[in-house]
Amino acid sequence: MDKDIRLMAFVDGELSAEEAREVEALIESDPDSQRLVEQFEQTTNLLRAACAENFYANPTMRLLPPRRTFARGLRRYMSVAAVALVALIFGIGGGALVMNWPISQRDHLIDEIAEYHSVQSKETKHLVEVPSAEADDLKTWFGRRLERHLEVPDLSASGLQFAGGRMLVVAWKPVAEFMYTRASGPPIALCIAHTGAEPAGVRVDHRGDLHLASWQEGGYTYVIVGDLSPGEVEALAELARSQLNT
Repeated sequence: MDKDIRLMAFVDGELSAEEAREVEALIESDPDSQRLVEQFEQTTNLLRAACAENFYANPTMRLLPPRRTFARGLRRYMSVAAVALVALIFGIGGGALVMNWPISQRDHLIDEIAEYHSVQSKETKHLVEVPSAEADDLKTWFGRRLERHLEVPDLSASGLQFAGGRMLVVAWKPVAEFMYTRASGPPIALCIAHTGAEPAGVRVDHRGDLHLASWQEGGYTYVIVGDLSPGEVEALAELARSQLNT
């Protein structure tokens, strides 16, 4: 099977468990395959956004061949069709779409962290994978996956207590997450990813009820996220930054 077709089938969830594991191993070791999977995922999301759900619910669609057979026949032409669809959407109403298009790796990371934190921060019993009592093991684990020495920033000056951490995965890359609790209000998280990004200063973004402060240094992207005011999250970012990049 052609590699592109195989990767598309992986994104569509049409591979067997064994085939999917083989593709996951390929993606882990091959940056080009990883990039293609991300592109196919974006294309899939674009197509879903462009086509109303009731289109798929239309009874007349039952006249089409079964999904698996139809998808295999269609996949050969998927890339060309996707390009044509993108061109059509941009030609008709591209202005609105551009506002929601993933602009950068940093923005994609912020979106994923905000979505994850909005759910995970509500946990109590399972807030972290590794508790603060095992901080040394956590630092070793995170340091190995992020290929760097890593200390736990002390944010107690801002009323935050280190609770432990967990590992996230965004775009096939590990993201270390340090979780902090406070006397009142939901937890705050500090996330670190090895992105190879160019240095960039602290920037504050807003996602739903959350504010996120992010910066980039030494090839790493850092994000602090929580139910905080823009000033509070920016101050936390500066405090963490002074400890992480000394």
